[in-house]
Amino acid sequence: MNELIKQKVDAIAACIFARIENPSEEVESYGLYSGEFGILLFLFYYSRYTKNEKHCLKTENYAERLFNRFLNETKLHTFCDGISGILYLFEFLREHDFIDMDVSGYQSLFDDYLSTSMRYDIQQSYFDFMHGALGVGLYFLKKQSNSEYIQELLEFLYHTAEKDTNKQIFKWKSVIYKEKNMVGYNLSLSHGISSIILFLSRMINSGMKDKRVIEMLSGAVHYVFFQQKDFSQFGYYFPNFILTHTQESVYKSRLAWCYGDLGIGMALWQAGKSTNNSDWKEKGLEVMLGSTQRQNYNDSFVADAGICHGSAGLAMIFRRMFLETDRGEFTGAVNQWLYQTLQMSKFKNGLAGFMTYEQNEWKSDYSLLTGISGVGIVLLAYLENDKQIWDEMFLLS
Repeated sequence: MNELIKQKVDAIAACIFARIENPSEEVESYGLYSGEFGILLFLFYYSRYTKNEKHCLKTENYAERLFNRFLNETKLHTFCDGISGILYLFEFLREHDFIDMDVSGYQSLFDDYLSTSMRYDIQQSYFDFMHGALGVGLYFLKKQSNSEYIQELLEFLYHTAEKDTNKQIFKWKSVIYKEKNMVGYNLSLSHGISSIILFLSRMINSGMKDKRVIEMLSGAVHYVFFQQKDFSQFGYYFPNFILTHTQESVYKSRLAWCYGDLGIGMALWQAGKSTNNSDWKEKGLEVMLGSTQRQNYNDSFVADAGICHGSAGLAMIFRRMFLETDRGEFTGAVNQWLYQTLQMSKFKNGLAGFMTYEQNEWKSDYSLLTGISGVGIVLLAYLENDKQIWDEMFLLS
C-alpha cells in the first residue's frame, strides 16, 4: 500500500502546484481549514518530504504571496476561515522551522482585532470553536501571551454554563439548526461541548491554575457521560446533540472528526491525560476501540475522503490513538481507512481522483478540512511514519 500512497501524494501535490502556478479564479478563502493557508500546510510538509528545491521555492513564494494578500483581504476572525486560524498556523510553522517569517510588526493590530471579535462573540454567547470565541482563544493559548484574553474567555465559559451542582454537571446551550429554530446541547468536537473539554484540557496542559478550569472540565465530562448509549444496542456511544425540548437525541451519530463518537472519545481521552484521571481515559479508549468496529457505510456514513467527515479523517484520528497507546486495534483501523481513502480516488474529473460530497453533490475541493490537502497530509504522515504533530490544529494533541 505504501507505493500506492506515495503515488497518490505526488498526484495531489501536482494538482495543487498546477493550480497555484496557473490560478484561474479569485481566492475565495485564505482560511486554515477552508482556504489557501491550509493548502500551504500540506505544501510545506510535501516540500520537506521530497527535499526538492523547486518545490521548496514554489512553496515559500506562495507563502509570501498569500501573506501579503491576506493582510488586505481577510476580514474574518475565525479559526476555520479567518485570522485566528492563519496566525495559529504561523506559530506552528515557525515553531517547527518551516518558516522564519516575522509578523511582529502586525501583531498588536491582529491581537486588537481578534480580542474585539472574541468579545463580540462572547456578548452573543457564541463559543463555537470553528467560527466563534473558542477558536480565537485557541490562538491566544498557542501564542502563550495576552493572558487577559484567556481569562475573559474563562469567565465567559464559567458564567454561561448551565450548572447542576447535585450531579456536578456543566453544559452549554447553543443553536443546533438556525433555520429550524432548534436549540440544544451540541456534543461535537467541531462546534460543541467536546471542543470546550479539549480547550480546557489544553489550558491545564499550559499551566493554568484557576480551579474553575478543573470544575468546568469535570462538569462537562460528567454531562457527556450521562448521554452515553448502549453501543451493543445502538451501534454508537453518543448522540450528536441533545435538543432542549425533548432531552432526547434524534439521529445516530456519524463516524467523523466533526461530529460523533470519535471527537467525544478524543475529548474524554485528552481530559483524562491532562488531569491524570484514569476513568476518563478508560472511557475515551473504550469509545475509540468500539469505533474501530464501525467499518461499512451504514455504520459510519463515510462517503468521501476528506478530514472533516471522510475516510482520511478517520485514519488521522485512529493513528493519533495508536501513537498515544500503541494498541494494534488502531493500526488495523488506520490501514482499513487508508485503504478506503485510496478507493475514494475514483473520479475521472476529480483532483488526483478525489471529489468531496457536499450538499448532495460532488465538488472539486483543494482545502485542508474537506479536500485534497487534508487527504494529502494524512497520507504523507503515514508514509513518513512521523508523529503527526500538525493534528494539534484539529484539537487531537
